[in-house]
Amino acid sequence: MLNITINEEAGRLVAALVGDLDNAASTQAKRSLEPIFERTDCDVVIDCTELNYISSSGLRIILDIFKHTRSNGHKAILKNLSEDVKEVFDLSGFLQLFIVEH
Repeated sequence: MLNITINEEAGRLVAALVGDLDNAASTQAKRSLEPIFERTDCDVVIDCTELNYISSSGLRIILDIFKHTRSNGHKAILKNLSEDVKEVFDLSGFLQLFIVEH
């Protein structure tokens, strides 16, 4: 089960991911994250404080957010990664693409 909320904070879009971003949740996640792809005017923060797990399909969605944000001249930021989720990003090589905040 995955829950996603998107809020605007300090001029940035913040998407909080709660639960597991696995293959089963990826279709719903794409729909829930659609508002990010409609914006071209701000940085995007992916808050992973309560993200327990991410699969390859979840990584693909996060990579799409990175590409969209960067193509519009803004930053994509990963925030509060657990060690397990951070390891998945690191092993995939995606961790180096993002700014990481704690």
